[in-house]
Amino acid sequence: MSEPADVVRAYARAKSRADIPAAMRYCAPDVVFETIAFQAVATGLDEVARQNTAFLRTFPDYGVELEYLVEAGDLVVGAGTVRATMVESLVGIEPTGRSFALPFACHWTVRDGLIAHEQFFFDFHQMCEQLGLSTEDAAARFAAWRERAKGAAR
Repeated sequence: MSEPADVVRAYARAKSRADIPAAMRYCAPDVVFETIAFQAVATGLDEVARQNTAFLRTFPDYGVELEYLVEAGDLVVGAGTVRATMVESLVGIEPTGRSFALPFACHWTVRDGLIAHEQFFFDFHQMCEQLGLSTEDAAARFAAWRERAKGAAR
């Protein structure tokens, strides 16, 4: 599996099965994972696996439908739809039991057959609206979570 788009497809399938160990096998040891809507950055396999595990605990039916992937050297750009139902709390936000279906875009850098960097883009406000959450309250919870994570890293 040497083509970058094939690596991304296999990674996306593993995450959509909530198989974090399998997904991490497609990532470089120093992988950087950015969820732009949450202003969250995880670095390294352990931190990325922890963030993904927490996210999938909250949204266990998470799944992506890739509409397209385009390769440009080591860069893979894709878009599609992400769907999930909120059944557990996330960063102190109580679950609503509601679902979202959102368009997303993503950039992956694949080096030596492994994902080195992922940037995941979707509309935070639209997610909150579909989940029945206040965007303002959810943004404040994510800001507090980022501050706690910064303090723990020091």
